[in-house]
Amino acid sequence: MTKDDDVTISTAPPAPPRHRRLLGSAGSDGKLGTTLVGLLGEGLVSMAAALLMLGLSVNVELNPMTRVGAVSGLAGLQFYYLLLIGAVLLVAIPLMRRWRALPVRMVSAALAGLATGLTAAGIALALRGSDWPLNGSSGDAGSLQAWATAIVDGRPLDPAYPPLFPHLMALVSQTVTDGRMGLALKVLELVFIAGMGPVAYLCWRTVLPPLWALGIGVTSALPMMQPYKPYTNIVLVALVPLLAKLFQLLQRSALLPRRTAALAGGALGVTTGLLFLLYSGWFVWSALGVCLLVPAVLFRTWRGHGVRALVTSLVTLGTTLVGFLLVAGAYLYQLLTAAGTAVDRYCYFDTYTEPTYFVMWRDDLPGSDAMSTWPLPGELGGVGLFSLLLLLGLGVALAVGARNAVVWVAGACAASAMLMRYWFASHMERDQAVMLYPRTSAQMLYCLLVLTGVAAYLLAERYRARRAGLREEDAPAHAGQWLVGRRFVLAAVCALGLLYGMAGSSTAAKYMPEDPDRGSAGQLAWHSHSQQNDNGKCSPYAPNGKCAPSAWDLHAPIEKPVDTGKLGCWTTNPYPLRPWMALVK
Repeated sequence: MTKDDDVTISTAPPAPPRHRRLLGSAGSDGKLGTTLVGLLGEGLVSMAAALLMLGLSVNVELNPMTRVGAVSGLAGLQFYYLLLIGAVLLVAIPLMRRWRALPVRMVSAALAGLATGLTAAGIALALRGSDWPLNGSSGDAGSLQAWATAIVDGRPLDPAYPPLFPHLMALVSQTVTDGRMGLALKVLELVFIAGMGPVAYLCWRTVLPPLWALGIGVTSALPMMQPYKPYTNIVLVALVPLLAKLFQLLQRSALLPRRTAALAGGALGVTTGLLFLLYSGWFVWSALGVCLLVPAVLFRTWRGHGVRALVTSLVTLGTTLVGFLLVAGAYLYQLLTAAGTAVDRYCYFDTYTEPTYFVMWRDDLPGSDAMSTWPLPGELGGVGLFSLLLLLGLGVALAVGARNAVVWVAGACAASAMLMRYWFASHMERDQAVMLYPRTSAQMLYCLLVLTGVAAYLLAERYRARRAGLREEDAPAHAGQWLVGRRFVLAAVCALGLLYGMAGSSTAAKYMPEDPDRGSAGQLAWHSHSQQNDNGKCSPYAPNGKCAPSAWDLHAPIEKPVDTGKLGCWTTNPYPLRPWMALVK
């Protein structure tokens, strides 16, 4: 084994057989994947780091209702965040003198947790003094509380909506928050925000080495952070790598014992079933691409490895489907039977914008600037440099990763979302239905970020393969044999740590309380401080020291709004007139 100050590279092994070279799986080293025990350990470290960062928010003093107070609070979080990163490095770097793999895994897991724990801590500061979640008992927050209350009361729910999160709220309210449903939602909101980094890292670790799972998985998840309803986008962040793992198993069917394939498929089926119960939208947007990809991979398996490999692939798919249906089959049936009656007519702000723009997902609370400057003007024919970077990453990933499972899945999911987006958007006026198509922006952005990161990963592995004397096509089969040195780990953690700190602070700042007249996402926390807590008292930071009780009776029957059969959109151009034009009018 050769060694220098930067990178440790294992001596080049002999070229693997052709069937192993054809696997092309990211992070593949010929084994089924990371051991369950090791993966569980990384997950625990990551979630512990996230909750620690969230817990430290109680030591930050601020008045969240003033802008200076909000800035001071965010700066205080950054101070603790940097101290924790420094502590992690001080422990891990010396340990790398004796052990190589374990410290890198734990450092990567810890940073993944700190990244989104920081955002959760910022939201906790925004809600300081209030028992309510973002938006109090209004809007989607109020609907979730009403549904969870219906579960406690034994009343039925809308069969089309994923049931897992309302049931979690009901459980937390009965076991943790003494029946206070608003506080239960606040607790879950913060936990899910903090957990996005650990979930992203853990799922990507099934197909990538530690630092790459951190750099690709967590970085791609940053734009998906949606503190108002964090459980929706966390499903997207987890679904893509888990689907990639499934197709990686299909690629390896020639090597896997059928019992191993069956167990792995069943585990993936159960996990994806739980995700489906949490939020099903991303499954819908991905379905077309994944369903077309399955027969293509099976045909490739049969042609390249014969009948035995094909049977093993079918066993994997079969147990995956069985595991999924055991967990989510009842809800899937309800969703399919209700498909003809559920029509979405809600107009997002970007329902009015040019439909090819998707590279910045700002949910449906964009801020007061949205209607005048959105989408942002691009430099090349209206296309911005960030979009060009994503397209470059797409091209490189397709060129160098034609046999890579992650490239297959991310590309198929992006293409599926794009086709369905344009289908629904093109029929929006005719059918008077939006059908949630603006949400495909999140999936397309996430998948292209993943493809850009994977392109960099594959190029790096090819470069290392050449240094080790391997042929270029053998690089993917030996990707798991590379060990990085301390200097590289230090550089990666410092760069990614600063990126995650800036992103977390920026996201939290967007949700700091602001007067609703500004039209920003800060109005959600403002509403939380404007409502009485369950003890009848106001938040210490209530606007002008005044607050009002919630007018929503959570125990009342849940009634669907009357469907008029028409879009709730503006009939004319909603973009505001310039001030001088308004004066002329």
